[in-house]
Amino acid sequence: MFGAQILLAQDSGAGSNAVDFANPTIVKLAESLRGNIDLLSQPHEVVEPLQQLNLIWSAVFIFIGGMCVLNGYRWHKGLILALAAIGGITAGLAAGPEVGAHGALTGVAGGLLIAVLALPLMRYTAALMAGLAGAFVGANIWTTVTGDSSQHMFGSIIGLIVLGMLAFVAFRLVIILFTSILGAVLLTTGVLSALLKVDGMNEGLVEALNEGPRILPIVTGVVAMVGFVLQQSGGFKGLNEAANKADPSKAKPAAQGN
Repeated sequence: MFGAQILLAQDSGAGSNAVDFANPTIVKLAESLRGNIDLLSQPHEVVEPLQQLNLIWSAVFIFIGGMCVLNGYRWHKGLILALAAIGGITAGLAAGPEVGAHGALTGVAGGLLIAVLALPLMRYTAALMAGLAGAFVGANIWTTVTGDSSQHMFGSIIGLIVLGMLAFVAFRLVIILFTSILGAVLLTTGVLSALLKVDGMNEGLVEALNEGPRILPIVTGVVAMVGFVLQQSGGFKGLNEAANKADPSKAKPAAQGN
């Protein structure tokens, strides 16, 4: 999710304004995520970067997260290809100095290569993405339930195996889960980042999150479940149709015989 930070901060000496406003936020979030996959259960790791997150990025997180929660399955191919390309770019940028080439060149080449390979291998790429999402969820659930972050890798391994394998037998279900989880994380962190910029709410939110480390993962989980139900039911229209079918007063009367 935060792999795009490599694009925005590959050169600490760059003078680009876009890089400058992204560096203190996306980079910190990515570093926290790399070091602690159970990031949501450790608000002290995520609050400071979200406080510094530019309001434009907050809006981007909210928009993309909302779209994924409401109807992520519809755009799952583009989303998976984009994430695959970001992974390729990240690997290319890291490999640049090792092969004696410019990081930007190897980054672009890596992104294109992985994106092209991911398209015909969509099911396997989706399984990998779902597995990573499962690892993220499993780690956060483990820490939230046990309160012990030192053993969160057990939860991440379970989540990785379950969702990764499930992608081969229940593809649509897993993609809906994956997009709901990704959307919930982006939407929740985007909204939280925007709220942390409100002077009257900043201190209260920080104190509440630090005193209740389970708040953020629970809220994110609820948003993900709402997204899963919405997508699985066909959106608000599908939910309304299901409600009408369950209402006896709206059921069509049985045809009368002559």
